Amino acid sequence: MNIFSPARPYVPAVVSIGGIQCRPAEQLPQDLHEWVEGSGEEGLIYFSLGSIVKPSSLPEKNRQMFVRVFASLKQRVLWKWDQESMPDLPPNVMLKKWVPQQDILGHPKLRLFITQSGLYSTQESLYHGKPVLSLPVYADQLANARSIERQGWGKGHHLGGDDRGRPPRPRSPRLSAARGCWKFVRSKSLLMKDQAMSPKSLLVYWTEYVIRHRGATHLRCPLADMPWYTAYNVDVWLTLFALCVLLLWLILRLVIAVISCLLGRTKRKMD
Repeated sequence: MNIFSPARPYVPAVVSIGGIQCRPAEQLPQDLHEWVEGSGEEGLIYFSLGSIVKPSSLPEKNRQMFVRVFASLKQRVLWKWDQESMPDLPPNVMLKKWVPQQDILGHPKLRLFITQSGLYSTQESLYHGKPVLSLPVYADQLANARSIERQGWGKGHHLGGDDRGRPPRPRSPRLSAARGCWKFVRSKSLLMKDQAMSPKSLLVYWTEYVIRHRGATHLRCPLADMPWYTAYNVDVWLTLFALCVLLLWLILRLVIAVISCLLGRTKRKMD
């Protein structure tokens, strides 16, 4: 089951294993565990732009904006950054080149996930029930961010401008608005976890099922084995087209016959 996407009428040969990579959180490394636990009641914010976008490639004005915003927060901020240090780093911010993401997302002290809204990050934040501030960059991230905001468990802010290519307005990301989505994201998380079988168990079962039944061709949609002209009902459409042409021809002949009859009567009267 994949509640992030709308329901689709799949055939039996298609099995949804959305969120297969999601798992319960495990113990954090010792140094990170102590720092997270030291965040107190205010908790923690996790900021990551994924594994493709280099954080240090952010425009300097955007980096400074994040620094200013993070410095003003009561929460501690764990920032996935690809360099060892940052010159103006606030004292409540920790930089890490690599972070055990699901262990952070599943930690009870995490209050908000700032993400680029890639597919895996989106599914994992939903699984662990954490609200999201989306900062999409390209590709499916834009659609994921819109879907998150539409479903009510996060907010979006496109760093590169809006969908029409216009530059972003000079404002800070909407952190407070995103933190107000706890009710929605928790209900979505419960739906995602409430399954008869986990996606991993489902994948194993159906893989073994297909092997046991030598390809399980009985689950295939008949459309896959039909000729293209049958699949698209070409013979039906040609028959209907021929009937329409014949009907039009008959109507045309009838109209011509009626007109000829009327003209013949008119001519006889004139004579």
